[in-house]
Amino acid sequence: MPWKCTQCGVDGIDDALSKHPIDAGGCGYVRFPSGITLRSEKTGKEISVRITTTLGNASLTLLGDDEVRFMSSEQFRIIKNESMGGWAVENVSFAINPLFLNGAAIEVAGQVLKDGDRLAIKGAKCPLLVTVIM
Repeated sequence: MPWKCTQCGVDGIDDALSKHPIDAGGCGYVRFPSGITLRSEKTGKEISVRITTTLGNASLTLLGDDEVRFMSSEQFRIIKNESMGGWAVENVSFAINPLFLNGAAIEVAGQVLKDGDRLAIKGAKCPLLVTVIM
């Protein structure tokens, strides 16, 4: 569905574009995603995040995956990070088992999430698929 630029009011911008590019006559406005959805690979259940949030075993039990027991009470944060240009994930420093992004350790500063990314404890436990909400 086409979107309207909130900066200059131009309507009908291609939905595939997340910005109103200057080189195409736009104002340069970047449309920030409204949130992130995490879907359990095992159960198909989802949880959506639209504000900076710390997640752990208690909040993720809603997904119905018994492997949530490998998570700490505070495991990771989903952060609205405008300087990085998107929603980012970062590990909580005291979590017992680290969270991995697409099979690799998450950088200390955090990493921006994209559609289709996969989060998992130790790279395999309690796998979560990421969808960016526009």
